[in-house]
Amino acid sequence: MKYRFLLVFFFIFTYSKLFAKDLQLQKQFIPLKDFIILKYELFFKENTKNIFQGGGVFGVAYQNIYYDIKINNDDSIDISINAIMDKKRYSSKRYYPKLKDCNQVRNKIFMNKYGYSFLTQSFNNLVNEVNLSNEIKNKILNISSLDNEMKDYLLDKTNIKIKVLHPKEKRSLSCSGKLLAAELE
Repeated sequence: MKYRFLLVFFFIFTYSKLFAKDLQLQKQFIPLKDFIILKYELFFKENTKNIFQGGGVFGVAYQNIYYDIKINNDDSIDISINAIMDKKRYSSKRYYPKLKDCNQVRNKIFMNKYGYSFLTQSFNNLVNEVNLSNEIKNKILNISSLDNEMKDYLLDKTNIKIKVLHPKEKRSLSCSGKLLAAELE
């Protein structure tokens, strides 16, 4: 019985070593599209927490954020975000999402800034096309095989759609546009 066990163990161990030698990862390459999606996914995973910081005091309080990133056949990148407002807070409070809330979701994720003045809630240009472009180039598109021309091309072809979902469904809001647009529509 001991010998059978040792023989099976030896066979599995030897076979797995032979199989590992046959794998040649150096010959395997990940497509650039998949790598860019991965970079966006990692960025979102790290930065969606910005939405929850300060929520309810200076901005809307959210309970969940869901996102999806796709690259189409024409190389356009589509980002969709569903920001779910805090059900407990906004079921009773009379606050309904506005266009600035939609823009602030994007701004908080990418720049960790609201982009609107605290007192007047007017657009303050802290989040603009140049700042957004630099942030994305430095944090997401910092891939050695991409030159500045390709990065600009990808940024120009990147669209975003944000839904701010209120507990009362009819009060929900949606905005979309180019990712680098100062204000989404």
